[in-house]
Amino acid sequence: MNHKKRKILLTVLALMVLLGGMFHKNAVMTVQAETGNAFSVEAELLRSDSETYDVRLTVENKGDDWEGIVRLLVDENYQVPSAFDTVLSLPQGSKKQFVVKVPVKSVRGTNGTVTVSFLTGNKVAAKKRFDRLLTGQMAALSMGVLSDAYPELTYLDMGGRELYFHYDYYPIKLVELKQGNLEDELDTLEILVIDQYNTGILTAEEMDAIELWNYNGGILIIGTGAYAEDTLSGFDGGYLEINCSEIHEPGDEYAINYPGYGYTDLDMPQLTMAELQETSAGYGYSELYEDSFFRGLFGSIGNGSVCVLPYSFTELGQMDGSFWRSVEPEDFVQGLMDNASSNAGSRYSTSSYYSDDYSYSIKNLLGVMGYSNNVLNFSLLKVIVILYVIFVGPVLYLVLRLLKRRELYWIAVPVSALFGIVLIFFAGRGFEVVDTRVYSVTMMNPSDDKKSTSYLYCYDASRREWDLKLAEGCEYVGPFNDSYYYYSILGGDKPYHYRIKKEGDILSMGINPESNFEDSYFYLSSTGNDSGVEGSLLMQNMSAGINGLSGTIVNDTNKDMTYFAVLVDDSLSVYRGLPAGASCRLQDAELLYITSDYYYSWYIYDFLQDYYSDGKYREVSALAALGVGVYDVYSHQRDGEFAVIGVVENWDKTVDDDCSEISYGCLYSVQ
Repeated sequence: MNHKKRKILLTVLALMVLLGGMFHKNAVMTVQAETGNAFSVEAELLRSDSETYDVRLTVENKGDDWEGIVRLLVDENYQVPSAFDTVLSLPQGSKKQFVVKVPVKSVRGTNGTVTVSFLTGNKVAAKKRFDRLLTGQMAALSMGVLSDAYPELTYLDMGGRELYFHYDYYPIKLVELKQGNLEDELDTLEILVIDQYNTGILTAEEMDAIELWNYNGGILIIGTGAYAEDTLSGFDGGYLEINCSEIHEPGDEYAINYPGYGYTDLDMPQLTMAELQETSAGYGYSELYEDSFFRGLFGSIGNGSVCVLPYSFTELGQMDGSFWRSVEPEDFVQGLMDNASSNAGSRYSTSSYYSDDYSYSIKNLLGVMGYSNNVLNFSLLKVIVILYVIFVGPVLYLVLRLLKRRELYWIAVPVSALFGIVLIFFAGRGFEVVDTRVYSVTMMNPSDDKKSTSYLYCYDASRREWDLKLAEGCEYVGPFNDSYYYYSILGGDKPYHYRIKKEGDILSMGINPESNFEDSYFYLSSTGNDSGVEGSLLMQNMSAGINGLSGTIVNDTNKDMTYFAVLVDDSLSVYRGLPAGASCRLQDAELLYITSDYYYSWYIYDFLQDYYSDGKYREVSALAALGVGVYDVYSHQRDGEFAVIGVVENWDKTVDDDCSEISYGCLYSVQ
């Protein structure tokens, strides 16, 4: 081999070694980035109820024994992250699996990121980021189609076009349903379409499953047209309370008067139309939108929505270009899906229009509780100030005169003044909020399984980070949708504002404040009946008419209610309390406040303001707590339902730690 060839070969070998080293280094770095040196972590969003996002973490230690904190950081776009910490011990080579519950009320949007970190002290040993984890990492929205003509309905996936849902856009994935797999598939669906199918063959269990799925957030869309009677037969006498009174052939007057999509861009008279009617005057799930482009029955049920259309999706899909005119079928279906799901709380359960008004109202009422209770007693402090003034004046002069050192008076006065200021400052601290202050309202339906939820308003006098251990039985806790903090508020050294910590079975909550007396709000759920509530809260013969409410309220519990309220639709009436074991006719009860359009600001300024002006701070606090309970029930109450809410003072504490907690309970019942 000549010198030139040898030189070329050595150059090639050197390049191969260099490139090999680079690839090896890249591979190691990739492993290090994914595993964080000694750790690996996987996160999965489990299916759960509508109250929490249940994130299952699987963590493994591939290095030395380790003890520390596994932190799940929920990082929403432009919002302050919230840390959910789990204290954990991981011996070498061990793997553990646990679930972190993040309350839905703690998250405004699901399009942010979730970062899982391993912390040794305050040092991050490893971390891994998961994008869009709280959306279930789903690639698409699942739409179940229950129809005898499924192949003709595949256009409902909009050709891959995406639908806006939970602050993001998702394509639709179709799932063919049959009677045999309906119940099993329901829990995997966001949308259910029923068209050209005899629902009368479905069992009572299957119909109940559809109703429960719908109420818990499912979006139900029913096409009728020529198949209306069969398609609606299973719902006859059921929760939808609708039927078909007549079927109109294409081209008749009913079809001609049907409004088209947009500016008559669709030839709707080509379709067979079913004339839909409500079978009950008390129909509370939807309204007939006469002037909408998609005229039909639209509305909400629970956290879900219902849409029943007078035409069939099967027939719609068979229309040719003369029907569609200038509108693409995908445009029509996208608009229809958007309208059909717009009433579903599940679609916007964390959106601003749904949650901001709800959370803002709760926070204001909790703030009234805190403000009315924050009346400090300065009697002893006044005595100290008076004694100090007397001492600095004549007493100090007489003392110096007796000591024959009157010339020191002008020096002793400023020294005494400085000492007095320090004394008053430290004495006055005893009248400030030295420890953390907590105001809580706990909601409980005594006829239910005794599970309770609580709203908490907290603050601390100092700027130091604080946390409080919660009482036993707390199932989950999180910030109550605080939407007004932004990254600009946090310094670069403060990665979170709210912090939830779990150590064994004990949960703690706290904040990393930016200022003294910084407000914070939490939402928590507890299991068990630690408050010792027995019995039920009952309503009998309830009715509402032009003469007001009538009926009987029975407090068949062992708790005295200081005040109680009756709510039906937007009408609210507040009455003087009802002792344990007592009952009263509403006509005979002492009515304190009534409005036909309940809204928290009216409740505060039209009702509570008078009590506050009269110095009735205890009454203001109890009535504000009642307002929290009323608004909680009001936010998910169905049309036409009656609700009674009673406030109980001196409820069991939600916090088992050093703090000043003023707690109320709200017992409620809905029928």
